[in-house]
Amino acid sequence: MDILRKANDRFDNHSDPAVRGAWRDVRDRVKGLRSAVKASHHSERAPRETVQLKKRRALKRLKRLREKASSRLYRTTLDDLEEEIRDTPVRV
Repeated sequence: MDILRKANDRFDNHSDPAVRGAWRDVRDRVKGLRSAVKASHHSERAPRETVQLKKRRALKRLKRLREKASSRLYRTTLDDLEEEIRDTPVRV
């Protein structure tokens, strides 16, 4: 199962609206990062700096989500998502 879908199932129905909002922001950043990486694979439309910037922004948003949803229940999902972001190649 895709880690983004798994995280979406977990965070989308959270009782705290701040957590849901932070999650939507993280989800959008990760989707943007995946899109930039995919574009750089197919053509040179997404330069290295763009991928680096999207990666850095996604990690910042993930850090904010960690602060809002600090429960141990969410830790493994967030760890998996952070690992995916960090393992994303900047240079193709």
